[in-house]
Amino acid sequence: MNPFSAQAKTLPITVTATASISTALPSKGNSVRIINEGPSAVFVSIGSGTQAATLPDTTPTSTSTPVLNGSDIVLSIPSDQVYNISAICRSGGSATISVQVGEGL
Repeated sequence: MNPFSAQAKTLPITVTATASISTALPSKGNSVRIINEGPSAVFVSIGSGTQAATLPDTTPTSTSTPVLNGSDIVLSIPSDQVYNISAICRSGGSATISVQVGEGL
């Protein structure tokens, strides 16, 4: 796999205990990179159409992929269209995540 381009657009999202508005990812690609710059873990929902991140509970859900504080993760996504993202923290938590879309790791 190729590394992310140095020219990849970056989308910052402020995350609190209320789900962020559904926002289009900054471009198309087969990988999304999420850097959690904050002190709290966040949970993200990425997909086509409007997204609303939720906190995990006893029922597994696809709208709560965790991104630990201080981490940098890459997830695969289909590259056929622009997808949306929403994020949320647990009560009392906050963070800023930076999101990039590209081809690779």
